[in-house]
Amino acid sequence: MIYLLFFYSIRLFYRNGIDFIDGDDEYKHKIRSMFESFCRQCDSYTRLIPLTFLLGFYVSNVVSRWWKQFETLYWPEDILSVMCTVMHQHDEKMRRRRHTIARYLNLANALAWRDISSKIRLRFPTVHSFIESGLLTEKEYKMLEVMHIEHSSSRWMAPLHWVQQILRQVEEETKPTPSLLNQFVTELRTFRQSLRKLYSYDWVCVPLVYTQVATLATYAFFLFSLFGRQPLIPEVESGKEFDMKIPIFTIVQFLFFVGWFKVGQDLMRPFGLDDDDIELNYILDRNVRVSFDIVNHLQEAQLPDFENDDDKLWQEMHPSVKEGESSPGLKIPQLPHSKYSSLLAEHPPRLHAYVPIDEINSVQDLDNDDDDDSTGCMNHKKGKKHLSW
Repeated sequence: MIYLLFFYSIRLFYRNGIDFIDGDDEYKHKIRSMFESFCRQCDSYTRLIPLTFLLGFYVSNVVSRWWKQFETLYWPEDILSVMCTVMHQHDEKMRRRRHTIARYLNLANALAWRDISSKIRLRFPTVHSFIESGLLTEKEYKMLEVMHIEHSSSRWMAPLHWVQQILRQVEEETKPTPSLLNQFVTELRTFRQSLRKLYSYDWVCVPLVYTQVATLATYAFFLFSLFGRQPLIPEVESGKEFDMKIPIFTIVQFLFFVGWFKVGQDLMRPFGLDDDDIELNYILDRNVRVSFDIVNHLQEAQLPDFENDDDKLWQEMHPSVKEGESSPGLKIPQLPHSKYSSLLAEHPPRLHAYVPIDEINSVQDLDNDDDDDSTGCMNHKKGKKHLSW
């Protein structure tokens, strides 16, 4: 609306305002001609600004950076599943250790995300707020504060270090499988790397000069368009232009380019307070819920009796054989369809360059076989001259 206000103000000056300027008709005609020449130059200059290239390169980099930050967020399923395999015992000591490790991992996530996300910062204004949430104890809080005073950047790493110490005690007591233990350490390292990458993304943003160039190019383009898209009287009277009264194409172009530019600006910081920003509060709640589901409910739940209970697929593939009868061949089961899925057309994958070697033994046979059915997406004739034996 502001852009259209400026556009029609210039139009009103060109159509009617020049007539109120003091001077004779020749002077007014000279001013009108100068204004028309300026508008034509502005229209030609807008074609010299590579706005599509600048915005495309700018927004593509911002969107790529935005998606990489989301992929950097670590989900606890992998490391906790491996941890339950390493610490699989069901005694009280192991249950407490699994619970503590799950709590420490979510605490490290919350401490790190609090430094980069405005939503997490508002939810936990101080580190002491984690005590009320249950992720931190009073004794652990005092230890973190001492570490923070001595080394301000080590607070979020402390819970991960505590996880390593728990793992060291488990190794000395139970001697878990070395490969599983190594996999858990690898997952823990990946967890630490994800938090470090988030700090790096928050620290090193898209260069300000890059954003300034995109901003300057976008607004300069539409500043020139205010004059360059004006329907001039000589062109309208000669029939070269049509005065649409409402600059529809300029409005559409404004919405596309400025909207494109605003997308890049909004995605620059994905952990802010905007509606389109990544919901770290939801992800944190989800991770806490899933973590304790894995270490408590899934690990402690009763396992199915898979050694004695025969499922339907097993019964179909291994039917019972009476004495004196020969065992039938292995039957591959077929999953059933519902009345809805049976109506859908299936499109199985096909090899585009499939050649039936058993039926055709040479390139000469391929050239002479005009009745051969195509088994791929294109006929064999189209690719015969490209066949290499």
